[in-house]
Amino acid sequence: MDFELIRAVNACFQPFYPYAAAEIHAEYGRDSGDVLEIGPYGPGVALALAGRCSKMRLVCGDDAERLNDYLAETIAEAGMSARVRVEPIDKYSLPFEAASFDLVIFRGGLFFWEEQERLVAEMDRVLKPGGMGAHGGGFGAGAPDELIESLLPEARALNDRLGKKRLSRADVRQIAENAGLGSWRIAAAHGLWLYWEKHG
Repeated sequence: MDFELIRAVNACFQPFYPYAAAEIHAEYGRDSGDVLEIGPYGPGVALALAGRCSKMRLVCGDDAERLNDYLAETIAEAGMSARVRVEPIDKYSLPFEAASFDLVIFRGGLFFWEEQERLVAEMDRVLKPGGMGAHGGGFGAGAPDELIESLLPEARALNDRLGKKRLSRADVRQIAENAGLGSWRIAAAHGLWLYWEKHG
């Protein structure tokens, strides 16, 4: 992926991370736990969650060293290095033991990668029983319409340059079924998210 383009996408979406984090936090329903954010579009949600929930322990990362350096710099600039750590992460083979996290997030994950069932299955593998997966993206359910409208042209242009896929609820339903998830739901307020709970 184009590093500078990813930086531009993250800068564009910066105003929306608190809203995305608020949506995920509401779905998760807890103020503590071990949290993983996967992929190059971090650490916006992780940082916003760290700001909301002082008892969360957070990890984020990607599979490119340059991106991980960028994530670490962003975290340091936010003064959150003690709360959010960066690790190299292969999205398709997460370097963590089973049942390691209470919440696993992959913002943007639905729209830019192949083999969605493998991604979801890996997220599910590292979830603790009773934990929650969040796989999707968007502006956040509570994001103001006027803010979305002001940044929508730029966001669409950047996502198109990255090759964003257009997915329907039916597409996401098929991914969930193919991945063999138990209890799952789709949220589509100012975005498209697949949420699920890990059964014990």
